[in-house]
Amino acid sequence: MAEMNNQERDAFLSEVRVGVLAIERSDKGPLCAPVWYRYSEDTGFEIAMAYASAKSILLRRHGAATICVQDENLPYRYVTAEGEVTVEALTDEGRDDLLRDIAIRYLGEELGNGYADEFPGHEEAKVTIKPRRWRSDVLG
Repeated sequence: MAEMNNQERDAFLSEVRVGVLAIERSDKGPLCAPVWYRYSEDTGFEIAMAYASAKSILLRRHGAATICVQDENLPYRYVTAEGEVTVEALTDEGRDDLLRDIAIRYLGEELGNGYADEFPGHEEAKVTIKPRRWRSDVLG
């Protein structure tokens, strides 16, 4: 096993991968859910979700989360980041900008724009995770 350096970690996170978000719950095990994200060293992880969702409610309550991003192909690699969370209700314009940018990242220009155009009109939130603890490994 070898830990990634910061540059390798940031390059890994810039690749298109689905993350798994883990959020503490007081009455049972953590809530874990797959998420699309965008990442930058300055901002951390940004995730769009419904403001009224269970994920958003738990994040506002606990103020912290962990995200895991992995590669299922050899060499197996993963990054986990734990950090403080902010949840911000978005304006319609902010919602469109965030959703469109993330959808294009995952689906490409044409499909991403179509996804953003057809997305349900509920109140959306931007979740930002500012990492304070990292773990990364390359296995194999």
